[in-house]
Amino acid sequence: ETMSERELKRIVQRQQTILAAAQAAGENLDRSNTELQLSEVVRDYESLLRKDPKCVSAYISYGLLLKTTGNAKRAFAIFKRAEALDPDVAVIKNMLGNHYTEEGDYREALKYYEGAIALAPKEPLYHYVLGMLLYEYREFFIDDKAFTREALLKRSAEAFAEAARLAPDNIAYVYRYAESFYDLPTPDWDAALATWKNLAQRAKPGVEIETIQLHQANILVQIGRADEARALLDQITAAPLQPSKQKLVDQLAGNTNKAP
Repeated sequence: ETMSERELKRIVQRQQTILAAAQAAGENLDRSNTELQLSEVVRDYESLLRKDPKCVSAYISYGLLLKTTGNAKRAFAIFKRAEALDPDVAVIKNMLGNHYTEEGDYREALKYYEGAIALAPKEPLYHYVLGMLLYEYREFFIDDKAFTREALLKRSAEAFAEAARLAPDNIAYVYRYAESFYDLPTPDWDAALATWKNLAQRAKPGVEIETIQLHQANILVQIGRADEARALLDQITAAPLQPSKQKLVDQLAGNTNKAP
């Protein structure tokens, strides 16, 4: 362990202690005192980097702190300096991808997210943010002719699927993967239904599980399993979900009227 590594460990431990105390304080947070303590941490990072300007791990930790505390412009500069020292670090590429996404530079963001995945293909977060980028900026990518609509939506769904596969206990990843079936021109409804069923087993009673049941019912309507859809819809009582439930009830009524 080098002197720089020991110093960095000390700085990071102090930083974590300050941030944990701030979170625990909640509404009782002494903001000015916390900001003072964090400014001292910033000075420690700056001092370390003056002594060892090639300490990539210090740049990464420093950049993450700056990003966490809302100093996005300075964080970007720090991550760019880290990238210049070592262009093959996945977390640096991901953080720069986040910056470009926030700035609306979706082309650069795509390049950096793909770079992060190439370096760390088993990190679910990188697949998830790639899927979000492609979906949120889909019209821009399509207008640029970087993708056809079908290819883009397929690539986005694949990214969400990989994030969910790598982190099956992350509800946010699995939920977004389940939603992505709706984006596809020819969804695999059986796979979609299985994904929503899996989520239902882990959902909390009330609006959370009823929202998932609503998605299940929607898919059952799509594939013509009307009786199963009705059985699920009967279980949905939460007031916020009633308009969506009624649309499916109306669809089922329409299908019933058209049946021979």
